[in-house]
Amino acid sequence: MQFFMVFVLIILALNGYETVRIERKCPSDWEKFGKYCYKYIAESKPWAEAEQNCLSLGGNLASVHNKETHNFLQNYVKSKAGKYDRTWIGLHDAPQDFIWFWSDGTKFDFDAWHSGEPNNGGWTEKCVEMNFGDEHLWNDDRCSYGHYSVCQKQAKIQFPPMAK
Repeated sequence: MQFFMVFVLIILALNGYETVRIERKCPSDWEKFGKYCYKYIAESKPWAEAEQNCLSLGGNLASVHNKETHNFLQNYVKSKAGKYDRTWIGLHDAPQDFIWFWSDGTKFDFDAWHSGEPNNGGWTEKCVEMNFGDEHLWNDDRCSYGHYSVCQKQAKIQFPPMAK
């Protein structure tokens, strides 16, 4: 896909078109970070209902693949809630204990567990919340508990009109 975009831009440049700036846009009530849009949902729901809500909005519960995204989400939740609310993200180990999956299907390649976590307390903690404890890190929790949530979806690529 990137090769195709570069090819198109080269062809346009050779045909006398000005350089095109590709932008990624989010809906007005979503926050852009990187190539994704995020929406804080200030309604307490069990994990599965929170994921269904995100699906209905065109996304999934947020997945976190690096420290920068983790820090962004912490600050974003705090800016929306006024505090570090315990908030569902898209991580779960429902199929098998301690084998973690993101609800959007992306690879589990980063974590920010609170000390002592994950512990699968009582063998019933299958879903992950962020902003747990004084460190505001991740905790595995019962999926049936209600928490606020953060949805994530790809920002839409937008091409400005071209002039010749």
